[in-house]
Amino acid sequence: MERYGIVGWPVAHSVSPAMQEAGFRALGREAVYELYETAPEALADRFQRLRAAGLRGWNVTVPHKEAAVNLVDDVDPAAAKAGSVNTVVARHGRLAGYSTDGYGLATALTEAFALPLAGSRQLYLGTGGAARAAAVYAALNGAAAIVLVNRTLARAEALAATVLAAAPGFPVRCLPLADDAAVAAALRQCDVLIQCTSLGLRPDDGLPLSPSLLPRELAVYDMIYGRTPFQQAASEHGCRIADGRGMLLHQGCRSLELWTGQPAPVAAMREALDQALRHRA
Repeated sequence: MERYGIVGWPVAHSVSPAMQEAGFRALGREAVYELYETAPEALADRFQRLRAAGLRGWNVTVPHKEAAVNLVDDVDPAAAKAGSVNTVVARHGRLAGYSTDGYGLATALTEAFALPLAGSRQLYLGTGGAARAAAVYAALNGAAAIVLVNRTLARAEALAATVLAAAPGFPVRCLPLADDAAVAAALRQCDVLIQCTSLGLRPDDGLPLSPSLLPRELAVYDMIYGRTPFQQAASEHGCRIADGRGMLLHQGCRSLELWTGQPAPVAAMREALDQALRHRA
């Protein structure tokens, strides 16, 4: 029996086990995918215990993606540039770290909006861990320009520095969330708004951005999976919307391919993911 899992804090809400185990079944592999809820101070110990237990690989989710870079033996160059690891592969006693988040988002945008990464102009609302990997991936893989909007401008500037270190000369700029006029002007020049904040996870959350700033017909991608008040408001304003399940699916498919060396059974994994989300709702 092959063993895989996901490490996060918290992680009990994850629907990845249903999705990944459906993928393993479709490939004819006997495998389990387990949850490993791990506080930040216990992360290094968790990695050593999973290595010792013989797991073939695991995913890493919030808030551990940046710390995971320093807990593997080998880091894929793209993950190193992003400073983020969300997939660990155990090979011959060594741990290799990868980031599949950027690939997952790019694939989801093409699927949802027929928007290819090459030449796209992207605005990221929020500059946390998910935005970090996705923005660096976009800069390295043909995006035309990126705008980073954050409540705290210094955090956006830190991410911009990471992007520029990975892709020198890439056109990236930062805006404070409070500057409505500048944000609205930037949105008029972009192909897609990518909502990366956690606002919308809780019923009493406010909106991360006023819908009045959104151009009608703008593509709005929310990394949160499931319909949120922001998605609803953007849709009523005339925007095209998609939630985060596509990114979750495709980053998970890429993880499975790294673990197994086999093409992911996307249809089986998508069906299991949708069913798990319906059950949770």
